[in-house]
Amino acid sequence: MIRRLLWITWLLALSVTLYAQKTFELKTGDILFQTNKAQTSFVKAIENVTTSADDLNFSHVGVVVIEEGEIFVLEATMPVVCKTPLEKYLKQAKLVNGKPLVVVGRLKPRFRKSIPKAIEIMKSLLGKPYDYVFLPDNDDYYCSEIIYLAFLRRNGKPIFKASPMSFKDKRTGETSPLWVKHFERHKTPIPEGVPGTSPGEMSRSKAIKLVHHFF
Repeated sequence: MIRRLLWITWLLALSVTLYAQKTFELKTGDILFQTNKAQTSFVKAIENVTTSADDLNFSHVGVVVIEEGEIFVLEATMPVVCKTPLEKYLKQAKLVNGKPLVVVGRLKPRFRKSIPKAIEIMKSLLGKPYDYVFLPDNDDYYCSEIIYLAFLRRNGKPIFKASPMSFKDKRTGETSPLWVKHFERHKTPIPEGVPGTSPGEMSRSKAIKLVHHFF
């Protein structure tokens, strides 16, 4: 009986060890898609006009950088582009059963050589203002825009695709009143049709594979 209990105890210990060995490890260059817990009108407006992988309504995205064993997320967020500790980034996410609604996208092997240069580019933009009006070439940056600009192929062209932006509600087909108010507040016409990106569209890119869910 004692021998049997010892055998069971050993099996349990082995299973725990094997599970621990399979714990997911983030890598520099991983892309973290997030559904923000702060359901502000701005976040809701983003969710209403974009379609994400697995219908998860991503409203934000950042890139992992690991420095001296510490994990940070490079992100264009309000008010500026910044380097955020991973723990803080996860705390900003909506919770599902107590866990952050964050999904990890990893570049497919043929694109991974772009990572060092992309990190360099994003670091060079730290402190730049957040782009509230989503316009290209204004030296302000929104979350998916900075990733689009940083990750480049060998020929210098972006890995991710830009497509005409739409600020129309995906359910009604009408311009979201949230966006009408937003752009009126910033005294800027709605950039309907202007090339751009979004966290949701980026999450569906064929250049990456979704490799881990935090929730």
